[in-house]
Amino acid sequence: MEYKLLGISGLILIILLLTWIKDGEDMNPPLKRRASIDTTTIAIFWIVYEFYNYSQDKAFENEVTIIINLALLFFLARMVQLIAQLNPMIQELVSFLRKKGVRIDEIDERK
Repeated sequence: MEYKLLGISGLILIILLLTWIKDGEDMNPPLKRRASIDTTTIAIFWIVYEFYNYSQDKAFENEVTIIINLALLFFLARMVQLIAQLNPMIQELVSFLRKKGVRIDEIDERK
């Protein structure tokens, strides 16, 4: 499970970097505040894990595992989304679909 937490920590930092590349100074919240939020998020995951790891009662083992797995999946999906927004090939695909009459706005509104 430590490797999954390292993965989550890495993904959060990669997302911070990709967001800074994408938005630059226009990040909302600003970079310093976002960095403190992300650092706190990483710390909370590790604190919860260490609390669970050192407790004698393993009654919530399934719940902790589910939370870690869902967090890993969420942050992985967010990273893929940011890469898609930055990748020129995907931007060209969206542009091509718009030219062919596919309304991307309607797809976004359904979500």
